[in-house]
Amino acid sequence: MPERPVREILSRDTLVAGPPEMTVRDAAKRMAEHVCGSILVLDGETLVGIFTERDLLVRVIAGDRDPDRITLAEVMTRRPDTIEAGAPVKEAIRRMDEFCYKHLPVVEAGRVIGVIAVEDIPIAELVGMSDELEERHKLAERMW
Repeated sequence: MPERPVREILSRDTLVAGPPEMTVRDAAKRMAEHVCGSILVLDGETLVGIFTERDLLVRVIAGDRDPDRITLAEVMTRRPDTIEAGAPVKEAIRRMDEFCYKHLPVVEAGRVIGVIAVEDIPIAELVGMSDELEERHKLAERMW
Protein backbone atom coordinates (compact mmCIF):
# COMPACT_ATOMS: atom_id res chain seq x y z
CA MET A 1 0.00 0.00 0.00
CA PRO A 2 1.47 3.40 -0.94
CA GLU A 3 2.11 5.88 1.85
CA ARG A 4 -0.35 8.74 2.21
CA PRO A 5 1.09 12.05 0.93
CA VAL A 6 1.11 15.18 3.08
CA ARG A 7 -1.29 16.99 0.70
CA GLU A 8 -4.05 14.60 1.80
CA ILE A 9 -3.98 15.78 5.41
CA LEU A 10 -4.06 19.52 4.72
CA SER A 11 -7.08 20.77 6.62
CA ARG A 12 -7.61 24.17 4.98
CA ASP A 13 -8.59 25.20 1.48
CA THR A 14 -7.11 28.68 1.82
CA LEU A 15 -3.79 29.94 3.12
CA VAL A 16 -3.73 31.88 6.36
CA ALA A 17 -1.04 34.36 5.38
CA GLY A 18 0.05 37.95 5.54
CA PRO A 19 2.82 40.22 4.29
CA PRO A 20 6.00 40.95 6.28
CA GLU A 21 4.76 44.47 7.08
CA MET A 22 1.57 43.21 8.77
CA THR A 23 1.43 44.10 12.46
CA VAL A 24 1.53 41.36 15.05
CA ARG A 25 -1.91 42.43 16.31
CA ASP A 26 -3.43 42.03 12.84
CA ALA A 27 -1.71 38.66 12.44
CA ALA A 28 -3.02 37.49 15.81
CA LYS A 29 -6.53 38.58 14.83
CA ARG A 30 -6.26 36.65 11.55
CA MET A 31 -5.02 33.57 13.40
CA ALA A 32 -7.93 33.82 15.85
CA GLU A 33 -10.42 34.36 13.01
CA HIS A 34 -9.19 31.20 11.28
CA VAL A 35 -8.71 29.24 14.53
CA CYS A 36 -5.11 28.39 13.81
CA GLY A 37 -1.78 28.69 15.57
CA SER A 38 0.33 30.14 12.78
CA ILE A 39 0.34 32.53 9.87
CA LEU A 40 2.57 32.21 6.82
CA VAL A 41 4.53 35.33 5.95
CA LEU A 42 4.56 35.84 2.20
CA ASP A 43 6.35 38.41 0.09
CA GLY A 44 4.13 38.16 -2.96
CA GLU A 45 3.95 34.39 -3.41
CA THR A 46 7.35 33.73 -1.79
CA LEU A 47 7.41 32.22 1.68
CA VAL A 48 9.77 34.33 3.79
CA GLY A 49 8.70 33.26 7.26
CA ILE A 50 6.15 31.84 9.62
CA PHE A 51 4.72 33.48 12.72
CA THR A 52 3.42 31.13 15.40
CA GLU A 53 1.76 31.29 18.79
CA ARG A 54 5.18 30.60 20.29
CA ASP A 55 6.67 33.59 18.44
CA LEU A 56 3.86 35.74 19.82
CA LEU A 57 4.51 34.55 23.34
CA VAL A 58 8.31 34.59 23.36
CA ARG A 59 9.27 37.36 20.94
CA VAL A 60 6.42 39.78 21.53
CA ILE A 61 4.69 39.36 24.89
CA ALA A 62 7.68 38.14 26.93
CA GLY A 63 9.85 40.65 25.05
CA ASP A 64 7.49 43.43 26.17
CA ARG A 65 6.98 44.59 22.59
CA ASP A 66 3.93 46.47 21.31
CA PRO A 67 1.90 44.20 18.97
CA ASP A 68 0.43 47.31 17.30
CA ARG A 69 3.87 48.54 16.28
CA ILE A 70 5.86 45.37 15.67
CA THR A 71 5.66 43.82 12.22
CA LEU A 72 5.87 40.16 11.34
CA ALA A 73 9.21 40.79 9.62
CA GLU A 74 10.68 41.71 13.01
CA VAL A 75 9.53 38.64 14.95
CA MET A 76 8.78 35.84 12.48
CA THR A 77 10.79 32.66 12.12
CA ARG A 78 12.72 33.31 8.91
CA ARG A 79 13.17 30.76 6.14
CA PRO A 80 11.13 28.04 7.83
CA ASP A 81 11.67 24.43 6.99
CA THR A 82 9.09 23.10 4.52
CA ILE A 83 7.91 19.75 3.24
CA GLU A 84 6.84 18.76 -0.26
CA ALA A 85 3.13 18.04 -0.71
CA GLY A 86 3.92 14.63 -2.17
CA ALA A 87 6.17 13.57 0.71
CA PRO A 88 4.83 10.80 2.94
CA VAL A 89 3.01 11.85 6.11
CA LYS A 90 5.52 9.71 7.98
CA GLU A 91 8.32 12.03 6.87
CA ALA A 92 6.39 15.05 8.16
CA ILE A 93 5.93 13.29 11.51
CA ARG A 94 9.65 12.49 11.71
CA ARG A 95 10.65 16.09 10.99
CA MET A 96 8.07 17.61 13.29
CA ASP A 97 9.17 15.28 16.07
CA GLU A 98 12.91 15.74 15.53
CA PHE A 99 12.83 19.54 15.33
CA CYS A 100 9.87 20.09 17.70
CA TYR A 101 7.77 21.78 15.01
CA LYS A 102 4.10 22.34 15.69
CA HIS A 103 3.54 23.83 12.22
CA LEU A 104 5.22 22.82 8.96
CA PRO A 105 4.59 24.69 5.69
CA VAL A 106 3.76 22.50 2.70
CA VAL A 107 5.02 23.34 -0.79
CA GLU A 108 4.20 22.05 -4.24
CA ALA A 109 6.01 23.04 -7.42
CA GLY A 110 7.87 25.73 -5.47
CA ARG A 111 4.70 27.38 -4.09
CA VAL A 112 3.43 27.16 -0.55
CA ILE A 113 0.01 25.50 -0.50
CA GLY A 114 -0.67 25.16 3.20
CA VAL A 115 0.52 24.23 6.65
CA ILE A 116 0.19 21.03 8.56
CA ALA A 117 -0.13 21.33 12.30
CA VAL A 118 0.38 18.63 14.87
CA GLU A 119 -3.38 18.35 15.30
CA ASP A 120 -3.82 17.65 11.56
CA ILE A 121 -1.87 14.41 11.74
CA PRO A 122 -4.19 11.40 11.83
CA ILE A 123 -3.85 9.46 15.07
CA ALA A 124 -3.52 6.20 13.14
CA GLU A 125 -0.37 7.56 11.46
CA LEU A 126 1.11 8.49 14.85
CA VAL A 127 0.22 5.15 16.41
CA GLY A 128 1.74 3.34 13.45
CA MET A 129 5.01 5.16 14.05
CA SER A 130 5.10 5.00 17.85
CA ASP A 131 7.82 2.30 17.99
CA GLU A 132 10.01 4.19 15.52
CA LEU A 133 9.57 7.50 17.36
CA GLU A 134 10.34 5.89 20.70
CA GLU A 135 13.51 4.34 19.26
CA ARG A 136 14.57 7.69 17.79
CA HIS A 137 14.09 9.35 21.19
CA LYS A 138 16.17 6.68 22.91
CA LEU A 139 18.97 7.17 20.39
CA ALA A 140 18.84 10.94 20.86
CA GLU A 141 19.05 10.53 24.66
CA ARG A 142 22.14 8.34 24.31
CA MET A 143 23.81 11.01 22.19
CA TRP A 144 23.43 13.56 24.99
